Amino acid sequence: MEKIKVLLLEDNELDVEVIERLVKTQNLDYDIKAVSTCAEARQCLSETNYDVALLDSHVPDASGLSILSDLGGVPAIIITGQGDEETAVRALKDGANDYLVKDHSGMYLHLLPTVVKETILKQRLRQEKDRAEKEREKLFRELEKAHRELKALSRIDPLTNLSNRRDIKYKIDYEISRFERSNETFSIILGDIDRFKKIHSKLGGSGADSVIVQIAESIVKECRKVDTVGRWGTEAFMIIVPETHLSGAARLAENLRKTFEDKVFLIGDESIKVSMSFGVAAYVEGQSVNWFTDRVETFLLKAKSSGGDKVVSLPSQVQVND
Repeated sequence: MEKIKVLLLEDNELDVEVIERLVKTQNLDYDIKAVSTCAEARQCLSETNYDVALLDSHVPDASGLSILSDLGGVPAIIITGQGDEETAVRALKDGANDYLVKDHSGMYLHLLPTVVKETILKQRLRQEKDRAEKEREKLFRELEKAHRELKALSRIDPLTNLSNRRDIKYKIDYEISRFERSNETFSIILGDIDRFKKIHSKLGGSGADSVIVQIAESIVKECRKVDTVGRWGTEAFMIIVPETHLSGAARLAENLRKTFEDKVFLIGDESIKVSMSFGVAAYVEGQSVNWFTDRVETFLLKAKSSGGDKVVSLPSQVQVND
């Protein structure tokens, strides 16, 4: 069994001999290092890890209390003379773990092993508690991080890394609340790849996914940093255009349409042209998120049903109860 390392700060040689005799006669598993000055005690503490420190309250170069701040987690028991209990109380306030009073009968020596044992045990329990608390805090931080990442992932489309339908609705709701505060209108654009089923049949699933990714990148490139681009459906993309009236959003949609009109996609050995249709709507006071998005979908359907490769929008003055 590993011995208990004890640092004994005591300038009275007779007291040192008495404690060492106690250790020997009671077969205490102590490895005692006795020093007579605070300077020596600090040197020992810098070189060795001790389990407990027994500190005489008065030694030649200073008070034993002066090294309490240098113990670095080593529990301390202050040993003081009779009539000097006030020093012991002050030591406890300064960080000592316990104290013993030297009495003429030597009773403190009988108490010493028990006090040392209890002090070390309490210190170890405190350290275990601190470690458990740190582990709990670490686990809590990791869980919080995982929760944030999971929450973020729940709003991201895994194929394009754009906002998904859920996140788009959340951001439209935010824009509505901003409109209610500042009356600053905003618009949305819903774009859909024309004849996507034919593209899928020709290229297969992975090829069709590649087309979707490239279209997503093209849309993001044409939009402003303040705009939000998200994947609304398999081949559909929603764009939130803040602080923009219908005419400005319609111009952006037309620019996007022309981008795909002139663009050729390379998928493996295949080169294909893709066109898109767009519906555009500006927010009108009183509309809910679902009503607003349903409205822009009707405009997209008009564009699709008239042959595709078109932009359809209606004035923002359209009433909610149309």
